[in-house]
Amino acid sequence: MPPKKVTASKTSSKPVKSKGTTTNTPAKKAESKKAEAAAAPPPMPPVTTISFKGLSKLTEEANSKDPKKWPLIIDLQGNVATFFKYRDANVLQAELPGDLSADKVRTALIGALRFGKPLVLDMASHDIREVEMVNDVQTNLLDSLLNKTLLEDERYLTLIKDEDEKEYHNSAYYATERFGFVVITTNPSPNTLIAAKMTCFQVE
Repeated sequence: MPPKKVTASKTSSKPVKSKGTTTNTPAKKAESKKAEAAAAPPPMPPVTTISFKGLSKLTEEANSKDPKKWPLIIDLQGNVATFFKYRDANVLQAELPGDLSADKVRTALIGALRFGKPLVLDMASHDIREVEMVNDVQTNLLDSLLNKTLLEDERYLTLIKDEDEKEYHNSAYYATERFGFVVITTNPSPNTLIAAKMTCFQVE
């Protein structure tokens, strides 16, 4: 009886993948923490109480706290916008249709810059992050307005259009040293992405 043939066992030529656990390196952990920090909204900055009468010295008060920031006013009673209307300010109201359109914002802004007035955005109960719509006027305009770089090197002249009056094209006609920018909200807990870039007050 002939002997049985022994067949060789077939083994896979593919490498076997290890199921070992992966560990995060210190560099990966640091990147993860940075990503989490970037995603988290900034904390609410300190809020200073100010009287209604004290609004007449708001600019000086804001400059004494941080000369690089404009004031944000938390107005629970909803009267501050009226105060500024009687102070010869350019007031735009989020609740009025079209009041925050790109054309109206640009016109109010260059007018405030030229004549040395405050530009006031009354957001009422709207999310104050809606002020980002000013970027429809010019890319990154909100940041350059909030950090005051718009006032440097006559950058505000980039907002001027050919059809604007000739005086608007000449920086000699501007009173930018008296210009101011104010955001008003009736929300006691405003969006911190904007609030963190401003000096916050609450009217008592």
